[in-house]
Amino acid sequence: MIGKWFILFFALVFFTFLGCATTPPAADKRLIPLQEANLEGVLEENEGLEVLREDARELRDFYRGGVQQKGKAEKKFQEKAYPEALQFYRGSCEFFSTLLQHLDEDSADYTLFEGTHILFFPNLLMADNHLKMGLIFRAMGQESAAQRHWKRARSFIKDSLCSERTEWGLSLEGELNSLMASKKD
Repeated sequence: MIGKWFILFFALVFFTFLGCATTPPAADKRLIPLQEANLEGVLEENEGLEVLREDARELRDFYRGGVQQKGKAEKKFQEKAYPEALQFYRGSCEFFSTLLQHLDEDSADYTLFEGTHILFFPNLLMADNHLKMGLIFRAMGQESAAQRHWKRARSFIKDSLCSERTEWGLSLEGELNSLMASKKD
């Protein structure tokens, strides 16, 4: 009798953890438009004194440091300075990886301090980092490395959209699907 209850309890716990992966987002969950949640807004909120990896102590430090590294990477990416961009994207991913070990849900209205709310998208920013690294590797003629980064990006997009449905996330998902479907000629 106890064995049956244990198995039933274990199955319930197991399927609860899988719930996000097996259940589509709720239909009544609001879609957050690009005007409210976008990369420029995230970068702007995290400007200021640079957070160094060795100085990061709190989760907000890791988030801010990751966003700041991403901002530098975006500038280098636009300038087509790909080796430097890759270095900054990797640094950004290191910050976010540490953060995601402790806090793994995205939020368009995350309470940083009492009365202070920020755009908090570590999963979405990781997905965008991997998408851009994939684009860099494709430009360098390394299609298999590009595909690996896009597969990683896809899992982060899934996690992001599971916690917060945003036009930004759906747009990245569409871009990733298109890139993964096409092979470079």
